[in-house]
Amino acid sequence: MPAAVPAVPRAVPEVTEVTKLQVLVVDWRCEWYAASLRGAFPGVEIAAARSFADAGPQLARAQVLATMGVALPGLHFTAGVAAQMPRLAWVQCLISGHENVRAALAGAARDDVLVTTAAGIHGPQMSEMALLHMLALARGMPAMLRNQAAGRWERVPQRILQSRTVGIVGMGAIGTHLAGVCKALGMRVYGFSRTIRPVPGADLMLSRDDLARVAPELDFLVLVVPATPQTRHLVDAGLLAAMKPTAYLINLGRGPVVDEDALIEALRAGTIAGAGLDVFAVEPLPADSPLWQLANVIVTPHAGGHHDLYAEQTLTVLEPNLRAFVEGRRDEMINVVS
Repeated sequence: MPAAVPAVPRAVPEVTEVTKLQVLVVDWRCEWYAASLRGAFPGVEIAAARSFADAGPQLARAQVLATMGVALPGLHFTAGVAAQMPRLAWVQCLISGHENVRAALAGAARDDVLVTTAAGIHGPQMSEMALLHMLALARGMPAMLRNQAAGRWERVPQRILQSRTVGIVGMGAIGTHLAGVCKALGMRVYGFSRTIRPVPGADLMLSRDDLARVAPELDFLVLVVPATPQTRHLVDAGLLAAMKPTAYLINLGRGPVVDEDALIEALRAGTIAGAGLDVFAVEPLPADSPLWQLANVIVTPHAGGHHDLYAEQTLTVLEPNLRAFVEGRRDEMINVVS
């Protein structure tokens, strides 16, 4: 479970009777969430909608909203939607990000609404996505798939992960989990973080300021940091030039962390061997982006955090937070961001 983050007291309506609480789940798997919550909270009214357009009068009634909040069809939580929810006291994001939700609430002048996220649950799936990219690049999988499509029997160079050095930028729940996985595969693990502290699985912990100095030692550089003013273009032309020509960049954090123009130039020039990219500066990745065509690039559609059991995983945050909210223990709610 993620570590508890104390909630900031809010001037929101107190729920003194469970039967008065109205919860709205807006998600593609809303029916599953609703059924699970109804079983755990028989006195709470749980409404479900697959999109905000389908929510209808439930918007005006809801005090609690559980949703991804991202800019996806039907699921985009906007200032206009927030303005239709006068009773809203708390939003539980079903992802780790909260930027869109906070922006929508600010646009509706609703700074009284508590926001929590699903941060801390993504270690396993993000680690698997990182390994997918690392293994596919090291083993030459893109070339082998092209050969398969052409019916051509041709061996391509093979590299293994054992004994290689991986640098993981961002040592939160995801980076920490990935460090343990990489260590189990016999890799040397360098962790880069704002705060240097011991992390299980990491052979060496360093500051982000050490990246350029240490880059020549890395065989893989994996990014699992959020987009902030401090991380924007953390990977730029200078850092790419400092990396080995045999090294690979893996970005699972956010697109703006990488200067894509500089990366494209480095990939074309052979400054680095290749890149595995799950996130991009503009999403969906435009059809005319050179990244689609580069032979030494693997593109996945921002899929790292999601999987077939994601709703079950997210419920491990949503359910205890809802229980704490219902029972008036808001200081015990986890992943509080505002």
